[in-house]
Amino acid sequence: MEHVLLLTDTYFEKYEQQLRAVDATLDVVLIEATGVPTQSDLDRVTVAFFSDDAWPDRARSFMEASLKSPNLTWFHTMSAGTDAPVFAMLIDRGVRLSTSIGTASSSIAQTVMMYLLALTRDLPELTRAQSRREWLVLRRSDLADVRVGIVGLGSIGTEVARLLLAFGSMPIGLRQTVRGDEICETWETGRLHELAASVDALVVTAPLTDETRGLIDASVIAAMPAGALFVNVGRGEIVDEPALLEALESGHLGGAGLDVFQTEPLPAESGLWDHPNVIVTPHSSGATHRTARLTDELFVENFRAFLAGEPMPNEIGERPSR
Repeated sequence: MEHVLLLTDTYFEKYEQQLRAVDATLDVVLIEATGVPTQSDLDRVTVAFFSDDAWPDRARSFMEASLKSPNLTWFHTMSAGTDAPVFAMLIDRGVRLSTSIGTASSSIAQTVMMYLLALTRDLPELTRAQSRREWLVLRRSDLADVRVGIVGLGSIGTEVARLLLAFGSMPIGLRQTVRGDEICETWETGRLHELAASVDALVVTAPLTDETRGLIDASVIAAMPAGALFVNVGRGEIVDEPALLEALESGHLGGAGLDVFQTEPLPAESGLWDHPNVIVTPHSSGATHRTARLTDELFVENFRAFLAGEPMPNEIGERPSR
């Protein structure tokens, strides 16, 4: 069977040679910066790859084109998470869905370390002192002395744990089912409040599911020790954002590194923007050249497996949770 791929023009220009090495007969329908494919072209599409370069400017046009492709059989996304409604819509139509889970783990984990290092060494205050031309000497903590809890010990959480171990820290992971092969001490989800009460920093790397939505509520935040740090690179809906802001403003929490929010982009009126001990990044913790390269290359490998009838290890086998 000949396949017609829905791709961005920029991705195809870069990877045409590798794709044709997998399937010399392939045809393409391209999503360009301006204009959209005709319906007759979309009728021919059988495979779609939502690549990194489509986000965010061409995301809407790409998703709309995919939904208008009646013969689409497989959709691969550059993202790890599949909580957006469009993915459930595709699966409901019988479209196979695969993700790029794991390709951004290293980049996101490094962003977590950036937050933790900046907050434990009080980089925000040092930056303010620099702007005042003030020679400010602060005595702060090494990560080896910081107890870190990791909520969600998948590929991202495991990489965070690995980096923390390299810094001499002894992290504790939290996951639904402890397998016994984790790289650090790991507790089951039912001990969340106990974990929150026993660490100096709580890092959320879990995906958004029915089970994790609202998981970090006001009671979990209240259980954290005074002055503790909070990091979220999972999804904004996992956290009670008003309760988090209240804890930061009251001084109960000492600071936060936040990449994800309940509403994105983060509204200009949000108090998180102006808090002196909050680091805000625009849902970009995995946005590195390395992540983009790994994601692009993964699609080529998955396309080979797809044509060969081999299983794709990152295929979603059921309707994503929302």
